[in-house]
Amino acid sequence: MSSYPAISVGTSSYSTSAYSAYEKQEYVGLSNQGATCYMNSLLQTLYMTPEFRREIYRWRYDLQKHGEEQDCIPIQLQILFGKLQLSDQSYVDTTGLTKSFQWDIRESFQQHDVQEFCRVLFDAIEQSVENTEQANVIKQLYEGTYVDYVKCLKCLRESSREDKFLDLSLTVRNEFDKIYNDSVEKALGNYIRPEELSGDNQYFCEHCGHKQDALKGLKFKELPYILLLQLKRFDLDLDTMQRIKLNDEVKFPQVLNMNPFVRGSNVHVPTTFTEKVQEKPEEEPQYVEIKPENIDKLKLQHIKNTTYDIISEDDDKNSLKLDHVAKRKHIEKRAEIKKQERAKLIHQYRQEGENVYELYSIMIHSGSALGGHYYAYIRSFENDRWYNFNDSNVKEIDEKDIEKVFGGISKIGYFGGTYSSTAYLLMYRRVDEARNVIKVEDAEVPSYVLEELEKEKERELQESMDRAEKLKSMRLRIFHKNSEKCVEVKKDATMLELKLKAMEEFGIKDEPEDVRIRGYSQYYDTFQELFNETKTLEVLGLYSQRVLALEIKNHGEEFEAYDPFKLTVKINLWKETCADPEISFEDKTNNPVKIQIDKRDTVRKMMETFEKKFNIPVDRQKLLKKGYIGSSTMPEILSQRAFMDQSLTYARIFEGTVMYLEDMENPANKGKWQLLLDEEASKFMIKFNNPDLAANSYGQYEFKDYVVLHSNKTVGELKALISSKLGIPESQFIMKRSSKYGSEMKDLSIKLSQANLVQNSLVFIERGVPSKQDELRLVFNLAIPPKEKDGDGAIFSYIELFELPVQVDTKISELKSLVCQEMNTMYPSMEIQPKLMRLRDKHYDKLSTVFYDNESLKSYHIFEKKSIGVQLLTTPDPEFNMHDLIVAVRKWTPSTWELSPPEEIVANKLWKIQDLGSKLSKHYDIPVANVEIARISYTANFVRSDLKTEIFTKSHNNYHYLSSQPWYLSADGMLFIVKDSAEEVRDMTAEEKRKFASKSNYGYYSSWKYEPQKEKSVKITVKKKKNNDEASKEEETTDEIVS
Repeated sequence: MSSYPAISVGTSSYSTSAYSAYEKQEYVGLSNQGATCYMNSLLQTLYMTPEFRREIYRWRYDLQKHGEEQDCIPIQLQILFGKLQLSDQSYVDTTGLTKSFQWDIRESFQQHDVQEFCRVLFDAIEQSVENTEQANVIKQLYEGTYVDYVKCLKCLRESSREDKFLDLSLTVRNEFDKIYNDSVEKALGNYIRPEELSGDNQYFCEHCGHKQDALKGLKFKELPYILLLQLKRFDLDLDTMQRIKLNDEVKFPQVLNMNPFVRGSNVHVPTTFTEKVQEKPEEEPQYVEIKPENIDKLKLQHIKNTTYDIISEDDDKNSLKLDHVAKRKHIEKRAEIKKQERAKLIHQYRQEGENVYELYSIMIHSGSALGGHYYAYIRSFENDRWYNFNDSNVKEIDEKDIEKVFGGISKIGYFGGTYSSTAYLLMYRRVDEARNVIKVEDAEVPSYVLEELEKEKERELQESMDRAEKLKSMRLRIFHKNSEKCVEVKKDATMLELKLKAMEEFGIKDEPEDVRIRGYSQYYDTFQELFNETKTLEVLGLYSQRVLALEIKNHGEEFEAYDPFKLTVKINLWKETCADPEISFEDKTNNPVKIQIDKRDTVRKMMETFEKKFNIPVDRQKLLKKGYIGSSTMPEILSQRAFMDQSLTYARIFEGTVMYLEDMENPANKGKWQLLLDEEASKFMIKFNNPDLAANSYGQYEFKDYVVLHSNKTVGELKALISSKLGIPESQFIMKRSSKYGSEMKDLSIKLSQANLVQNSLVFIERGVPSKQDELRLVFNLAIPPKEKDGDGAIFSYIELFELPVQVDTKISELKSLVCQEMNTMYPSMEIQPKLMRLRDKHYDKLSTVFYDNESLKSYHIFEKKSIGVQLLTTPDPEFNMHDLIVAVRKWTPSTWELSPPEEIVANKLWKIQDLGSKLSKHYDIPVANVEIARISYTANFVRSDLKTEIFTKSHNNYHYLSSQPWYLSADGMLFIVKDSAEEVRDMTAEEKRKFASKSNYGYYSSWKYEPQKEKSVKITVKKKKNNDEASKEEETTDEIVS
């Protein structure tokens, strides 16, 4: 079927009542995928724009034209809006839409500017709906026209050109031009206020034939139906060269009169907030006069208070909070008053013209210039009430809350710096009764979207039922004859039902009465407790992954009674086949006889039990077990006289102990088991994992496979055996010691003992090309700006990238190329270049020595699994000389206790302290005579509260070399703190002591030359079908829309 059917009202199998099983909340939220709050705020605004939602619903999907559903932005918008309109959930997810943007998980954790995202999304929608009835939906709703003009003040002629706009960016504050806008009306007036061109900046008038004074500005020709206003709250502080957020108060009206700003009108720039209504005068309070009769003739007497019933002032001056019902009535009453006020203003403004707008969305940024959170206050046109759409939470708010986001109030953040919650992007809708849509009916949702929602609801219901069903079940591990099965049963099943199911799984045909389930020790391979078959698993206290085993007897025999005072031992009886050298030791001992003995027996008593079982007299028994000395084994003779009358505990015989028994005429002689055990003691069992099996849920790998070889064998012979057992060529896997993080075993010529491999050693196997002997496997870590949790002494955070085998004589320049190649494979969009990379020695969380391009790896202290730091630069490194060092610097402001972000500079060991001070004076704008510097010796434990007692060195006229006292600078990576000595150190407040005592960091890393922190651009990829008539085939094309 090439396309979905057209909308059919009332005929779809999907019923909107399916979403009404429970009373649904007024509006549905959107889940945050990581850092998608900016997107959620805009999507909720677009959804609450009835005209936009209706046009999205009117668009029709066609598979042949628009490609697959998951790549089609308009249908994903339809589905998302359908969920928001019909879902009975408190919130829905946006993953379907973001997948249609071709985003991966990294995009979900990237914060963006909401206005920037709005422009990119509108472009993507326009491209996606080309050649359909909705092709002009963005233009019809959001596009306006203004005229750029220059007017000659001599001849009064104008030169002009028209341009389109989707939003207007309004200045909040501009120190250079002395513009301070405290209201939206004032900002709009300044936006269109003409600039005078005079003096050296005169305009050449073609009509006059020479330069004249002129006015340059713009006029609105046509305003859009939906007016988007951005308040430009982010700026660059030219003094500190850092990004800042402007928290200035900017008031905005709920009814905006744009008539004065349209072309041809005389613009009046208001200086105060214009939206005011006449308020009723406050009524004078009425008093009741109380006057006793004959007061002048009464005799007054002071009475001593003996009951302590005195009236005291109420300490709690806070007003009582309204309950839910009262609060709702209060909000409703206020909303009705505001509605009437808006109606009066609209009526008043429309006397001037049609360009009257109602505010319905406020997208708010809460945070600082370095980051924050977006949410939106949106007015519903259906009931005229305001709601706070904050990701998954949606709640009604009082209209007074709107005034709280005008700005003007800043707070100190937990990690320092200021933050605020201020309006950032405003949306107004023109008042037009003929065009305004109040409500989008459920019947307008396309039928194919209803069907998709119904299917999704069924899937969610099924998944919910499956989860509930799973909670009623448990999976038990059951063993039988060295084989294991996972059996899933209900928790309320009886032990008998479990037994029958386990017999079916193993294909056991015995009679049920000849089979029973017992507790089982996998390690000792022994049976344990019994269970009542009539009781349920829950009553018996069984749980998921409990280990059990099936015990089977011969028909007609009785099961051996379970005695908790008995233990099970395993006896390997010598047979003639045990002498066969072709049979491995493991095969000779893989089927021992299990015998129960009393824990309280002596060794002699135990041997008497063996006499009855094997018909070997006690005096002919040669009984041994393995003894352990460190990691080595040796035969331990139990049948010697010293053990005979000792307890089993003394002889170290416990549950599951393996023993070796031989019938000998003279047990004092060396027996065959003893010779065989001596031979086996010189062999090692080496365990290894299967590289094609993933780790378990705890990140652990199972070392189930093993090989046995003599201790004088080489690592190469071990690798050959493992290769044969796994079926993987030796050239295609790596051997590491003990674990995934162990060092690689590269020298295959050494013996196992030389490689420190002993009995039961673990070897981790990993697919890949093994390193050569002259290669080192290095671990590369990407250095990124420090995070808040990293501490005041942190200069970087790190992301582990990969391991790379590298020859020790490799040049650093060649190594950079190898690392670039690997990183570009991992992150193709980054386009990393070797010249913009710096490699450094990484020691714990600190970067030290810089690796220079003309040196080789062996020039540095490099070893196996060494960590190397990778820095990505914005400009290539300068040519370093042997005395150059890279140090990090942070500026401390004692009056506020703030630390600037860490910045790296190139210093020289031959500099004097005054040279460093002079450089820092210019950068941090500190008078050179006031520069004081401290070196932080222990950055891992450093917190800023230590600065009060830190020793600062005055740099002015200080002729000590950096490499001498007091700092002895000799290595890269040192951290310095600089301050202005003229600033007094203020005592910390209690809040600051609490805050700064913890390890926190308030900035981000930047290079010596200031560059604003680069935010990743918003990108949406539009996938479209392209018909090629000549070839009679379809091609898929993609267009990337980047901010």
